[in-house]
Order: sequence, then structure tokens, then C-alpha cells
Amino acid sequence: MDDKVNELDEILSTSFIELGFNSTFCELSERMGYRTLKDVCSISPAELINKKEFTYTWLGQLADYMDKKGILHLLQNPFKSS
Repeated sequence: MDDKVNELDEILSTSFIELGFNSTFCELSERMGYRTLKDVCSISPAELINKKEFTYTWLGQLADYMDKKGILHLLQNPFKSS
């Protein structure tokens, strides 16, 4: 269990570019003030979609990545462990 928690924390704390997101996604994330998944998961969904630079394409890319990692639920409840 500790390994799973450590792995999750590492994924959440790693920069988007290091996680393999494309440069367009990373640039848009940075303009919104986000560098990691932890940054995004620490705010409410309402706050996220009200960001000036927010796009649903960006959200789709983020959600797709998080779904593949099995952590999509963190967007709604950021600090709940699996």
C-alpha cells in the first residue's frame, strides 16, 4: 500500500512535461498556473473551468491521462487515496 501511495504522490508531483504531455498542453497549463497534477487537483472543478485560459480540449487531455492512470477521481476529491 505504501508503494502505491508513494507512486501516486510521485505522479501528482511530477511536471506535466516529464509525464509526457505535449508542449501545447504544458504551455497552456503554465499560463493557468499549473505545473503538476497536484496543482490541478488542489482546486475545485468550478475554479478550474473558470480559469481564463481553460479549454475543454485541455481538460480532455488531462482527463484521458488521469483515466489511464486510474486517478481520474482525484479531480473531484483530490486527497482521497485509492
